[in-house]
Amino acid sequence: MQSLCLKPPNISPPAETIASNQDLLTPVLLCIPARSLLRFKCVCKNWFALISNPKFCDIHTSKNPYPNVSAFFFHTAIHDFYFISIPNNENQSGSLLKPPRIIEHPPRIKILQSCNGLLLCCSLREITNTSCTPRRYFVLNPTTNKCSAITNSPYATKSTSILGVALAFDPSKSLHYKVLCIRCIAGSVISFQIEIYSSETRNWTLRESTFLRPFHIDFSHGVYFNGAINWISRTSRVLHYNIDEENHGMVSRPPSYNVFRKREYRYFGESRGHLHLIEIYRPCVTQFDVMEMGRDYSGWFVKYHVDLDPIAAAFPEMVPEHNLDDPSKEETWYYAFVVLFLAREVNKEGSSLLLHIPCKVISYNLRDKSFEKACELTSKGTESKRSLQVGWRDAYHYMETLACV
Repeated sequence: MQSLCLKPPNISPPAETIASNQDLLTPVLLCIPARSLLRFKCVCKNWFALISNPKFCDIHTSKNPYPNVSAFFFHTAIHDFYFISIPNNENQSGSLLKPPRIIEHPPRIKILQSCNGLLLCCSLREITNTSCTPRRYFVLNPTTNKCSAITNSPYATKSTSILGVALAFDPSKSLHYKVLCIRCIAGSVISFQIEIYSSETRNWTLRESTFLRPFHIDFSHGVYFNGAINWISRTSRVLHYNIDEENHGMVSRPPSYNVFRKREYRYFGESRGHLHLIEIYRPCVTQFDVMEMGRDYSGWFVKYHVDLDPIAAAFPEMVPEHNLDDPSKEETWYYAFVVLFLAREVNKEGSSLLLHIPCKVISYNLRDKSFEKACELTSKGTESKRSLQVGWRDAYHYMETLACV
């Protein structure tokens, strides 16, 4: 039977044989990044059928569980996002994109979390004089532009209210994801209702858990690490709930915590199985430690030391002009930078911080403290530059994956 693939001109016989033989072609395509594979669907009908096959997508996801971060989504308005490609791509970097077509209805959405290539999103309530549209939740794969709506939990009651919703997805362990919903129970400060949604069964299960809620815990920002959803408090205590083992625990403050110094945490996130925390103490806001959590939750330890003074010297826009009005008060200076993501690499020498400073994204090597400009933020179709007014909580990293939702 003649191959459906169009024969390219001047192609060598061995290459033509591989291109038309699925058994030979599959191992080759499994090594190709996800976005490139989507473009390869246009080569021929055979390639389209192979790459679209859910079994192929599952195998590709299993073989590439932790792709590199290649872009970020930013909330810039109720309806729109910035999509910034890393490294710079003149067709996408800094361009204002509308939400994917798959989720235009409902149009008003918010990204809640990014987890190994998938995004947890929710609709924003539409409030009128006569009604209030209930919030809906979605899991979106922005690479394939596929979206799955999470069914409403049958365990929601008028006596409970949602504290937070979080996504758990680790393709190195399972191709299925879970969504955790934690609710407070009216009249109780220690009883919580935990509900788990499974993409494998498409059903919710109810789990009841009782524990003392830490003061100022932030349930709106859950981070998946080590089989558990982790939340942090304003005092840097970490609460974790293991989804499979159905247990919880509390980790005390980092050893460097000082209640008498002005402090803020600038980053709390996971990369390649490592949970990181960045706290900044004044007046040395450009010099700080990156802490890592022990996998057994034994506590925080210092993993890296960061010095951003050379970056501030190389990019003066990082120091706003109003700081210079009174040089004698340097300890109160504001430095314009946001930690977007800490990227751990298989090659430890390649681990880096991605920083947003006005009109630029900087990559800072955590080992040798070198840095380079990763991309310039330029509005699409113009030469004007725009600085994103965002915090680290507004940035959601993007990783290419064919994971099915």
